Amino acid sequence: MIDVLPIFPKLDALLIEVLSGLSPQQWHKDTICKQWKVKDIAAHVLDVAIRRLSIGSDAYQMPAAAINKQGENLEYLNYLNAGRLSAYERVSPALLISQLKIVQEELHLYFKDLDPAGKALFPVCWAGEYVSDNRFDIAREYTERWLRQQQIRQAVGVDSLLEKQFYNPFLQICMKALPYHFKDLNPALDTLISVEIVGDAGARWSIIRRVDQWEFTISESQADAHVYIDQNIAWMLFSNGIDIQESNQYWQVIGDQDLGCHVLMMRTFMV
Repeated sequence: MIDVLPIFPKLDALLIEVLSGLSPQQWHKDTICKQWKVKDIAAHVLDVAIRRLSIGSDAYQMPAAAINKQGENLEYLNYLNAGRLSAYERVSPALLISQLKIVQEELHLYFKDLDPAGKALFPVCWAGEYVSDNRFDIAREYTERWLRQQQIRQAVGVDSLLEKQFYNPFLQICMKALPYHFKDLNPALDTLISVEIVGDAGARWSIIRRVDQWEFTISESQADAHVYIDQNIAWMLFSNGIDIQESNQYWQVIGDQDLGCHVLMMRTFMV
């Protein structure tokens, strides 16, 4: 698992830079997230960091929710997000930025103090894990913060975060979901699927079907399904930000169409 901790301060500083340059009108721009404005996403980033510090650093126990399945988990997350939206309507952009500066730094320090191999507070569910180590949980947090900043940048028309140093780690982490995403598909043994993100920040990932699971492989054999995805839309696909058919000019499947198109339905974010 890639170590993203050294990148966090740079990513966080870029967010503050973008938000500090917004006009009053830009704070209320629509985003790719339905029903969320730019300010809503910025408030979401702050709220998630505060909740994480409260639970992890301060051992504060939030009221427990009775969650028995993924749908209920998503419903509970939507409930939390709705409460956050209501609370931050009364907070000015300037105050929101000043709070983000403080909380982002505290969150980074908290992550640095964790044992990378220790048990994380939260498992990375979209990768099929019931228990995750801190390294993976921190990596998941990186993808969340990268995505939210990218959504803001797209909405206000500033440079995207597609530089390799920021985007490649995002892609590497998201691809950890690939074997789990195929868990219910059981083609012939040694079936090989390759996914190639095309662009400066991209790379190639391959999984192979074994007796009882899918696993990553570095095999150079010809894939039964080879999927090419333009890096400009990969992040939107993985976060449910764009329809598969709407983006069909930006991806191509060579070989088994059913297996290849299944790659395009992989999601690595709950909301």
